[in-house]
Amino acid sequence: MAKLEELLPLLAQLTEVDGEVKTLADLAAADGRSQFHLQRIFSAQIGESPLQYSRRVRLQRSAAALLVTSKSVLDIALDAGFESPEGFSRAFRAMFGVSPNRFRKDQRPTFNHYVQQYQTHLDVANRAAPCVGLYRVSLSKFEKKRELDMSYEITKKNIEEIPFLYMRKQTKPDGISDALASMLVPVFQYATAQGIPFAGYPTARYVSFGPGLITLEAGMPVAAVAEGTDEIMAGSLVGGAVASTIHKGPYDTLNLGHEAIQEWMAENGEEASGPPWEVYITDPGEVPDPAEWLTEIVHPLK
Repeated sequence: MAKLEELLPLLAQLTEVDGEVKTLADLAAADGRSQFHLQRIFSAQIGESPLQYSRRVRLQRSAAALLVTSKSVLDIALDAGFESPEGFSRAFRAMFGVSPNRFRKDQRPTFNHYVQQYQTHLDVANRAAPCVGLYRVSLSKFEKKRELDMSYEITKKNIEEIPFLYMRKQTKPDGISDALASMLVPVFQYATAQGIPFAGYPTARYVSFGPGLITLEAGMPVAAVAEGTDEIMAGSLVGGAVASTIHKGPYDTLNLGHEAIQEWMAENGEEASGPPWEVYITDPGEVPDPAEWLTEIVHPLK
């Protein structure tokens, strides 16, 4: 079975859509595997076939474009690689339950109240859609994480409280990636379908660490105070003083960033005032090199 890191360059190809969509034959030719074998290993590692992955990303990005831009439905369809507005409309309705025109008509009035979030929403939707289910993945070639040269600049700053749509789950430490995927994917899709403007990148908050289980809350910072569902909760990321740093590298080494902040807090007489969280700035689907992945680590302070 292929390792995830071997497929990252293919994910980057699939997300580079500018009126042209990569086919399974294109990917197989670039990868050197047969189409059947590539389909099988891709689905096993990513949880979707290449076609499903590409279509989902293109439609989620199109939904953001419908709310944020003044482009026609035809232009948005062509930008997303659909050959006709009819094909685009059928695919869009299958994912969101309404036509592109109805989606724009129903959701745009509410979205207009948050016009200052237009560019943020579009940026987050474009960058997070490709691999919203792949944050915190573990990569085998980075197993010897203590041998990496990691340095951190810790910053103390004040942040504003921000609305947060999220789900909560418990997981074992080695199940964090799967748990995040099971939360971030539905929250991202729910916010997209409801036309709720994104105000930040996918975020995971570490509520508690038990003897064997971690309690996680994962979701999307949003600009509007939104209603949740039976499974998706509406809350907030607390405001006030925080210590933060940017971790550059694979997720396997994120614990080093948390340790650096905790050491800084001890040295500077600071105390924690709540659970820390991680903000996944870089999308693994667009940046194939894990050494370039950026994650902000935030610890609230008293």
